[in-house]
Amino acid sequence: MKPVLILLPLAFMLAACSDDTEAPPPPPRPVKSLVLEETNSVPLSFAGTVEPQIVTNYSFQILGRMISRNVQVGDGVERGTLLAVLEATALEQDVQAAQASLVSAQASANNARVVEQRQKGLFAKTVVSQAAVEDAVQAAQAAQSAEVRARSNLAKAQERLSYAKIAADYTGVVTSTAAEPGQVVAAGQTVVTVARPDLRDAVVDLPASAASGVKIGDPFAVVLQSDPTTVVKGRVRRIEPSADPVTRSQRIRIALQAAPAAFRLGSIISVSLPDTRPSELLLPATAIVTRDGKTLVWIIPDGTDAVATREVTTDSSGTGTRGDRVSISSGLKRGDRVVVAGVNSLTEGQKIRISGDVK
Repeated sequence: MKPVLILLPLAFMLAACSDDTEAPPPPPRPVKSLVLEETNSVPLSFAGTVEPQIVTNYSFQILGRMISRNVQVGDGVERGTLLAVLEATALEQDVQAAQASLVSAQASANNARVVEQRQKGLFAKTVVSQAAVEDAVQAAQAAQSAEVRARSNLAKAQERLSYAKIAADYTGVVTSTAAEPGQVVAAGQTVVTVARPDLRDAVVDLPASAASGVKIGDPFAVVLQSDPTTVVKGRVRRIEPSADPVTRSQRIRIALQAAPAAFRLGSIISVSLPDTRPSELLLPATAIVTRDGKTLVWIIPDGTDAVATREVTTDSSGTGTRGDRVSISSGLKRGDRVVVAGVNSLTEGQKIRISGDVK
C-alpha cells in the first residue's frame, strides 16, 4: 500500500503543471491607428483692406489763421472745389501796395521815354549835347527796369494771396480733416485729405514665405468678406521694398479691375495664394518613438493583427511640423497603417485590435 500513497502526490503535481502551460494567451490590445494619406495643396488666405491708389494731403503754403473749411469727411469734391481759406487781409494789402508801385513805375517809365525822345530830337538840332542824350537814355532804361520789378512784385503778391486758399486738384472724396476754423496752421500742415475712389487697391500684408513668390503683374481674385459672393479680379501693382520691422511681413498692393461700389474704401477683403509646397505624409507626434537614437513608428502590416517597428526619417528643415503633426520624409508610404496612441507600451509582434482611426 505504501507505493500507492507515494505516487498520488506526484500525480497531483503533474496535473498542476499541465494546467499552467495551457493558460490562454492575453487578449489583443486595442489601439488607435491612422492610414497615411498625402496632404493636398490648399490655398492660403490672407485678409486686407481696400485703399485708394491716390491720396493727397492738402495744406497751406504759408502760416496763417484758417477762417473756413468748406468740406467734411465723406464729402465728394470736384476739380477746383474750394476746400479751406486763410485770413488774407495782410496779403490783400500787399497786393494793393504792389499795384500802386506798379502804377507809379509805369508813369515814371512813360515819362522817361518821353524825355529820351525829346533829348534825341534836340540833339538832332544841335541844341543839347551828346551827354544829355545819354543821360536820358539811361534814365529811360532805369525806369523801364523799375516797371519790370514792380510788375514782378505784384505777381508775387498775387501768388502769395492765392496761397490763402486750397482747392481740389481732382474729383475725389474727403477721407479726413486735420484742422478747424479759427486754428492757426503752419505751412505744410495737413488740413484736408482727399482720395480718388475710382482707383482702388487691395492692400495685404503677406509673410515672407508667401510674399517671396509674388511678382508685379500677378493676377489675384479679391473677395469681399462682407459678401463672399462678390469677387473681382486684380493684379499686383506694387510690392513694398522693405518688410515691416515688427511683423516682418511684406505689403503688396493689388490694383482692382472694374470693382463695384461694394468695394468701398476701408472694406475688409481677402485674397488667396496657392500652396506651392510639395505634398507631405503627416503623422501625429504621439506616433513617434525614439529608441537608441533611432526614430521609429509602430505599423500594422496589411493582413495581420500584430504590430512591427519601422525606422523613419522626419523632416528636419523646420517646415515639416504642422501644429501637433510631423512630416515624414522617408520610411513610410501612402496607405501604411500606423499606430498613433499608446506606442510606448507595445512590443514587437504584439497582437492588437484596431479600436478606431484618427483623421
